[in-house]
Amino acid sequence: MKRLMIFILFIFLMYIVYYDMNSGTISINPQGKVEEPAAEAVSAGSKPYTEKKISQGETVLTIVEQLHKQFPVPIDQIRQDFEKLNPNVKADTIQVGKTYKFPLYEKEVAS
Repeated sequence: MKRLMIFILFIFLMYIVYYDMNSGTISINPQGKVEEPAAEAVSAGSKPYTEKKISQGETVLTIVEQLHKQFPVPIDQIRQDFEKLNPNVKADTIQVGKTYKFPLYEKEVAS
């Protein structure tokens, strides 16, 4: 009887791992959430930027990665550019529901 319970527990745990790996319990894009169209690029001096309203779970780095599909410059440079565009705001203290300016980078041509 003890072996049967251990076997059933093992099968149950394997099912939990399988379900978590395939379906997951945290959805990446919850239903009902509508993506906002990206704002027009605006140039402030020599730094082009776009404005975006922050949703829950987003960070400066995830938004820049969404805009460019990868990090076009080093992470420290992204933080510095964000903080220059948004005075009195640190990159790690952005708040959900507020709109911030995010730097846009031109794609470098590989030679």
